[in-house]
Amino acid sequence: MVLPTDMVGKLILSLVIDFIGSCSYLLPVVGEGFDLAWAPIQTIFLMAMYDDRMPGLKYVSFIEEILPFTDLLPSGTLGWVREFSPLLMEEGLKKVEDMRVVLRGEREAMRQQGVGR
Repeated sequence: MVLPTDMVGKLILSLVIDFIGSCSYLLPVVGEGFDLAWAPIQTIFLMAMYDDRMPGLKYVSFIEEILPFTDLLPSGTLGWVREFSPLLMEEGLKKVEDMRVVLRGEREAMRQQGVGR
């Protein structure tokens, strides 16, 4: 089984996994039976993608799918957020710092030109 390792690929697969798990709400009685079959499949996917960063996710995912009326937690998306949120925060902070540098430079240029006095 070949699973994505990049951020976007994992996000798309995680959303698909969560969507399939939530589809059981479309068929109220039959859907819970579908959850029984989907629970181990979902758990295997999530374990393969996120077990190194979030080893407890496989248990949460399995219990969430196997118990009736508990499909509210988007396990795949939760795993993705746990893996990639530090990277996204770091990139966001770098961009904020870059903006500060640019604004300081603009402010200095305006002062030197006499604008704003």
